Amino acid sequence: MIRSQALVDYGRLGSAKVAIFIDITDAARSYQLVARHREAIQRVADLFGAKVLLVEGARLPAESIVEDEFADAWIFLVSDGRNRSMTTKKNPQRINLDAQCDWENHAFKEIIRQIKESTRILEDITAHYQRLPAAPLGRRQSREEVAAPRHN
Repeated sequence: MIRSQALVDYGRLGSAKVAIFIDITDAARSYQLVARHREAIQRVADLFGAKVLLVEGARLPAESIVEDEFADAWIFLVSDGRNRSMTTKKNPQRINLDAQCDWENHAFKEIIRQIKESTRILEDITAHYQRLPAAPLGRRQSREEVAAPRHN
């Protein structure tokens, strides 16, 4: 089995943190979901070196996952029944595994989309600082060098 990680920070070769959340609001449904899709969940987790976490859906603070740097990309697996759609346009990371669709393919694409977005944001933030010349390693600047005015 492939155990891999996706890169987010290409300058430092930093890997993306990926999380897969499984809804445990209804314990019986959650057990059936895990029993039916255990291998598929493991395959998706192995592709990204992801953490698999059990959470109550109502208590999952979506905004703080990225803001607190818990994960660069994440999906939320639920069991909503056969008559519900697999995802919605508003919540593409929330995936109904009961839908009669290839949810593994969608999960892979969604995680890749989020990783690309995280990479783009990181590059936008750090692009300005990457253009600045770095001081040579091991050499400290004297106070005179730091205080001396520089010409543009």
